[in-house]
Amino acid sequence: MSMKVFEEIDWITEESKEFALYWRGLDYDQLVPRRSKFDPTKIVSLLPGIQIYEVISETEIISRLAGTNLAEQMGTELTGRNLLDFYPEDTRAQAGQIMLELTRRPCGIITTLTGTAESGQTVRTISVGFPLLDECDNCNRLVFYSNGFEGNGARDARTDQIRQLGVERSTFINLDFKPTPSN
Repeated sequence: MSMKVFEEIDWITEESKEFALYWRGLDYDQLVPRRSKFDPTKIVSLLPGIQIYEVISETEIISRLAGTNLAEQMGTELTGRNLLDFYPEDTRAQAGQIMLELTRRPCGIITTLTGTAESGQTVRTISVGFPLLDECDNCNRLVFYSNGFEGNGARDARTDQIRQLGVERSTFINLDFKPTPSN
């Protein structure tokens, strides 16, 4: 997977760019801001597409907060669920390794995801994610913004749930820049 610096990223949508700039503008004195500094109410228009994960291991990525649009588009509640349960068995390990890499390196990611519904219809979304520190300064949280959910036809998400996610393309985002902490 390629790695680009923040300034080289094509954010694809204005909302994705707004989310990325909000994350980058958080008050922090390390490479990664604390979860407590991330206030979703500061980006109210993006709230329905925000999701926060706790990375426990490469096999357990638990959703701790999921915006209403995400739950509606997936056709199921996401909070408390393991993200990897939505990936097919043959790609689950790779997806887990990528999510773990975001916290270990640390780095951000922009990815195009494809969701396959029970009916076989597919939807596509753009997701942008960045790491966060927990209250003990462990880098084990990820915050994502997803939007788009463009489909190949009319799909009623309430009755036609997304059963599988796949990655169409991804780019890691290098976070190695000097933040300017606000005092």
